[in-house]
Amino acid sequence: MRTLLPLAGVALTVLLGALLLVTIYFTLFDLQWIVFLAGVLFAAIAATASQASKAQWMIARRTRQLQRTKEALADEAARRERASQAQIQAEACLQLINDALPVMIAYVDRDERCRQHNRAFAQWGRHSGDEIEGRLLRDVIGAGVYGQLKQRIAEALAGKKTQGETGWRRLDGETADCTVTLLPFPPETERPPGFYLLVAAHAEAWSAPPAAAVESVGDVLVVPNASGESVYLESMTEQLISGADPRGQLVRALQEDHFILFTQKIRPLAPAAGDGDGDIAEVLLRLQEEEKNMLPPGGFFPIAERYNLMEEIDRWVVRNLLKWCAKKRRDNRAWRTPLYCVNLCGATLCDAGFAPYVEGELDRYAMPAESLCFEIAEPDLLDHYRAVHSLMHALKPRGCRFTADAFGSVKVSFASFRELKFDFIKIDGSIIQNIVRERSDLAKTRAIAVACRNLGVRTIAEFVESDETLALLRDIGIDYAQGFGIGKPGPIGHSA
Repeated sequence: MRTLLPLAGVALTVLLGALLLVTIYFTLFDLQWIVFLAGVLFAAIAATASQASKAQWMIARRTRQLQRTKEALADEAARRERASQAQIQAEACLQLINDALPVMIAYVDRDERCRQHNRAFAQWGRHSGDEIEGRLLRDVIGAGVYGQLKQRIAEALAGKKTQGETGWRRLDGETADCTVTLLPFPPETERPPGFYLLVAAHAEAWSAPPAAAVESVGDVLVVPNASGESVYLESMTEQLISGADPRGQLVRALQEDHFILFTQKIRPLAPAAGDGDGDIAEVLLRLQEEEKNMLPPGGFFPIAERYNLMEEIDRWVVRNLLKWCAKKRRDNRAWRTPLYCVNLCGATLCDAGFAPYVEGELDRYAMPAESLCFEIAEPDLLDHYRAVHSLMHALKPRGCRFTADAFGSVKVSFASFRELKFDFIKIDGSIIQNIVRERSDLAKTRAIAVACRNLGVRTIAEFVESDETLALLRDIGIDYAQGFGIGKPGPIGHSA
């Protein structure tokens, strides 16, 4: 309709022009008629020009709107493409982690049918994906295991997270002691549509399979009777270290300093707690390949343990930490060396040459021994008690300090502290994370704090992530706190 209006105006103008000429001809050029018709013609021309101008303005406006719409559509298409690519990459990364985890995972809906699962879950029952997808959980895991989990399943479908130990019998008769966790999803829902079943088999429950039992699936070595740890190691070796000689690659990383020192701050919770210590931080280790391949931090440790390289890695950490501190002190004479907590593996604890090595590096870089605190995990302390005693006997007189790490992860006992004089006890994060919700964990933490005060040992709480947890730790007298609620790990020297 809007298109016809300008055309109608033009037609009317032409018609009036023609009438003007005819009138002039038949009226013998009467002036009054000429003026009248000329006025009419002028008005028609003005109206036509107005309509044309308006139409041109409308066309220009619509053209701009179409251009903006076109640009918006192009931007939306580009965003969709980027989102699609990001989703593909995220799904690939998630699939890698899902299949590499040494934990059996399955998602079960309210009808108790398996809807999703990872490779470890299928391998444990020697199922294929088609044999699990959509089947009742009872049929997949067997009536015996299902009977043990029945009450926990009901609690999970009521929105409650549950965890416990059970003997997990495969359909082929093999049994292992496992930790089973049921996580309602979505969390904090009274009637969730389902739950995640996580099954972690204890390492001692597995035995190495015969060579004939090994088969290859895709790019990952699969051992049907082996633990998920074997699958994890093979996958991480493939993704983390590109090459046929993973041991050689790690040795080269040590020689060419491809590792990166990280630290995480440890904060005193009371003014008197940090007297004389200055700043305290735990030393962590990263491999440059982890950043390139978007792998979890510390993913190389299982591979290093497999190839007996943890002792060399511990020595690399001590050497490069002292080297960095010496340079920092040369560049800034006012800089005060923090107390750095360095984790030691079981193999290093049993290495008789480690204590002389530390003393030699301290002398080489002219660093005070009081700047080093060695962390020893409670399970390693129990397994290598005599070796720990010898190491502490050699280095404590020099000034080095020691922390019992992951205390409470095995059992809460102070029997090992009768002869060993630890400076700190670090309470295991699995306890600290639950003190807000679980009264038993809060009571356990309080008991540890009281016992440590009586022994003259200072306490560190790890995995502190909230202000509420921090307030409880202050109330019960914990001396130090560490965790994402205090400061995230970062390259050494960063400000947490």
